[in-house]
Amino acid sequence: MIKLIQNGLFGHSLVQVSTESMIKRYNDCLKDIGLAPTRLTSFHIDGWGWSPEIAEEQGDRFYLSHGLANPYGIIVSPKQANSSIYLPYHSFDRAIHKTIFEQYADQIKDITSRSGLWFELDQEISAYRSPQDLLMVDYVKLNFFSVDRIMTAAQDQRALIREFYDKPHAWSNDELRQRIIDSSERHGDLRYSKFEIPAHPFNEIENFFTVAFNGVYVFKKLPNGKPLLVHQSGDSSVSGETKHGHVEYNVNDPELISYLYNAGMISNNIKLFEEHPVLLELMQEHLLLEAASKLEEPVDFSTINATQKKGVVNRLMKQNLLGDAYFEFERLIMDVRDGSVGASYSIPDVLRPFLLNPEAKLSSQEKLVLWQLLCTYNPANPVFTYLFDKSSFYSQYKTWDEKLQLWIIQKILAHKEIFNALI
Repeated sequence: MIKLIQNGLFGHSLVQVSTESMIKRYNDCLKDIGLAPTRLTSFHIDGWGWSPEIAEEQGDRFYLSHGLANPYGIIVSPKQANSSIYLPYHSFDRAIHKTIFEQYADQIKDITSRSGLWFELDQEISAYRSPQDLLMVDYVKLNFFSVDRIMTAAQDQRALIREFYDKPHAWSNDELRQRIIDSSERHGDLRYSKFEIPAHPFNEIENFFTVAFNGVYVFKKLPNGKPLLVHQSGDSSVSGETKHGHVEYNVNDPELISYLYNAGMISNNIKLFEEHPVLLELMQEHLLLEAASKLEEPVDFSTINATQKKGVVNRLMKQNLLGDAYFEFERLIMDVRDGSVGASYSIPDVLRPFLLNPEAKLSSQEKLVLWQLLCTYNPANPVFTYLFDKSSFYSQYKTWDEKLQLWIIQKILAHKEIFNALI
């Protein structure tokens, strides 16, 4: 992971928490939520306050929750606005993060100047008992809390002052005047600071991925009218059955792709790759490097010329280490360059898993979830996996040969901006 860190692909946006006051605010939030405080004297947090060091200390990646149906976030610095979310519970968590820091930037700045702020994702459900419970989640309500209850104090103080000015003879009300004095002595003058963050509903969750139940993709609205659950772990005992009110598939069920095709969710539309031929080149080159990593003598592709590369390809062919997909990619890339790929172009069967992509008509949210799902079928494009399924990417990265790791880092740095074109 060191090379990822050095190249800004892991941990670069984490916020350091090392001062006594910030650690206290963070721990106060943990205790307010009902979670164990940390003993660490320095740690880092992401955009939602999750810390890899605290997760390791407590031996629980999901320490910032009361079960996967009840995740929480902690904000102790406005700098978290620019941080990534390293352990999202849902595919829509990043959209929530953006909403929070765009709409309530002033409140976050004022509140965190004096205390910690935490929030809950209230799904109006105590715990997930079965994957079918996920279909009942129509919206998420964000509820915000300050440790010293400064938000409530600000509301109360403003109400007291309004009463003082609005009610006749309020100046003679000794009790009212004393309550205003007590509030100002305890909290200061809160009239002109922004301390109030109302409960915020987030309802852009028609389709999403959740880490609950070892990973489930939830599609609540499909053209055939039935909701769909796709189990990443392969735990569904009714995969492919259509007689129920919803449909379930295991991600390794060979019928799933056909189902998504027929539902108008995915396609093998070659237009995307005509517009971005670098995606084809990435997949072809990855197949070559992955095959070459199995040779007894390692190959440094950064130093060999085109003729030597052909020699490597020949060696791999003789040892049956390079499949047909490599050569079909070669032909397709040439056809794309020549402009001979049209609507009637026949895609070789061996390339179909690599060329799966969401239907262009879908929303960005739907595409985001589908790209993550399709990464399962296309391990030859690590740039896709980094962009849409970072957790899987980091796990896979540890298994790769060092030269493959370096190549992948180089390609991600060169092409990560393509994310915007894909959604």
